[in-house]
Amino acid sequence: MTITVAVNGFPGDEAKAILWLLSPYKIQPATNLDESDIIISKEPLDCSTPLIRTQTNPSGADHNHPRSCGDKIFEIPMELITACSNRFQAVMHPRIALSYRLATSLPFQYNIIPPPIRNWFLRRHEIDFTLANHIENELARRTLAEAFSLLGFSLEMRRAPSLTITHDVETKKGLEKALALKTVEDDLNIHSTWFLPSDEYPIHKQIAKELGNDATIGSHDIKHDGRLVHLHRRKDLIKRLRHSRVKLETIFEKSIHCFRSPLLQFNEEIISALGEAGYESDFSLPCWDPVHPTTAGGFGIHSLHSFKIGSISETPLTLIQDHQILSILRMTPEDAAEFLIDQAKLIHSYDGDTVLLVHPDYAFSRDLKAYKKLLNSLKEIQESPPIDRNSQPSQIRTLLSIASSGS
Repeated sequence: MTITVAVNGFPGDEAKAILWLLSPYKIQPATNLDESDIIISKEPLDCSTPLIRTQTNPSGADHNHPRSCGDKIFEIPMELITACSNRFQAVMHPRIALSYRLATSLPFQYNIIPPPIRNWFLRRHEIDFTLANHIENELARRTLAEAFSLLGFSLEMRRAPSLTITHDVETKKGLEKALALKTVEDDLNIHSTWFLPSDEYPIHKQIAKELGNDATIGSHDIKHDGRLVHLHRRKDLIKRLRHSRVKLETIFEKSIHCFRSPLLQFNEEIISALGEAGYESDFSLPCWDPVHPTTAGGFGIHSLHSFKIGSISETPLTLIQDHQILSILRMTPEDAAEFLIDQAKLIHSYDGDTVLLVHPDYAFSRDLKAYKKLLNSLKEIQESPPIDRNSQPSQIRTLLSIASSGS
């Protein structure tokens, strides 16, 4: 059942944040208060319609649960909405680190710097790999959904949670190893998505045919140079994004609709240009990236669900990417698989979308047994009933302790 919701008294960004929190559910924004099944209001209202009211610093409030005010009125802390709005604005307008500006402004590509040096630099920062610490928007979403339930409205999901396996093929070496990973996926009947830069290395027709068979192909920009965030002229950005899409369509002989930027670059300018460049979806925004290159620190939307930004469907990367676990934490593929499996259980407990990123350039392509175990476990989690979301996965704590002691 679709529930009609009116949002009253909030400035633009906060109103958008509320509708974004409700976006996974079957709700319809109301054009006026009288036509709504339920009202979410920042201002006091005298009406008979069930009301969710926000209150700044309510006395004795439990930020995780709505408070009954009687007469079909429940109160939630305004701080939940403000924090959600601020977090959304922070990812749309990220502060680019000076180190990133310097590395991607050189006359040669940043990746000429040896990986051990780049990984050492990233490892210098204080790092939090505990995904459970970075799902605040999911906690706010739960609180809002609980208020609906207490008022007699059961929110239904628009669709069932999904499992999406994705790959970024950064180098020619990675392309040569890609089919080994795809063979494992084909054996498990898993449809994967592969993001390739159009001009970084030659993509031969036979590899394109095998890789594109029963798989989705997406653009990974023209080159893996990390310079998208530096393009501020809209026409230059659109031209670059369109060029990559059109060239990949020629190589793979299929339509290209999805995009992921190298180094998970993300901002409002890139997203707004994607639609005009012919794309429909983006996979560049992490739920949580512990050491995001562009910001030289943690970065993410803290959400486990897909949502719309204008005409573009945004699918957050909900599992921490393999590079961070293998190269920064320096886990083995087997330990990395266990780490990701526990994260997937947490995501599943919030009915979130499980989105994995594995680079064929890295260690999983050399340990196909560990990769197969990971995929099998992710499928089992996806098909199982939700687990208790209040329990902290013990394996994550154990693996983090092992990685910390070994660094």
